[in-house]
Amino acid sequence: MKLQELLTQKRDKLLADWEDILLGEYQKDTFRIFKKQKNQFANPIGHKTRVGLAELFDVICDESDDEVVTPDLRQLLKVRALQPISPSQAVGFIFKIKDMIAAECKKEGMDTLYIEFLAFCARVDAAALAVFDIFAQSREQLLQARLNEVESGRNIIVESSVCPSRLLKDNIKRGNKP
Repeated sequence: MKLQELLTQKRDKLLADWEDILLGEYQKDTFRIFKKQKNQFANPIGHKTRVGLAELFDVICDESDDEVVTPDLRQLLKVRALQPISPSQAVGFIFKIKDMIAAECKKEGMDTLYIEFLAFCARVDAAALAVFDIFAQSREQLLQARLNEVESGRNIIVESSVCPSRLLKDNIKRGNKP
């Protein structure tokens, strides 16, 4: 059996397991809601996770597809950028697929699939780098929006107080970088 056949055959199981890993980072009650509620409007984060992972899986499984970034993956990463987690935690889920595929390959006879598995791992690593770039861009956009808020003065609660936002604004006026 070729790796591509194995990935096609086990796609639904692998996606469900990968989704469980990613959503497992949330609290148990939240995880249960994300898994149970399939409606995209009632559960946008669960939906974006499912669709984003499915697109990413299909892209990294397609040897001829060089484009890693998809619209739904971009949305998933924007959601992750809003969460108070480190960049490595935000994009670390992508590396979990390699362990899952390795386990499936071992069940089917790793010897015959080893070279294909290494090529697959290279595609996963390339995808991870692209995913990290999207996450960093999303975080940068969020920080820029916050900086714009500071510069516009909408962040000041009390004019006479000295809060971090006010200090940042004063530093910007003096020409210092934040």
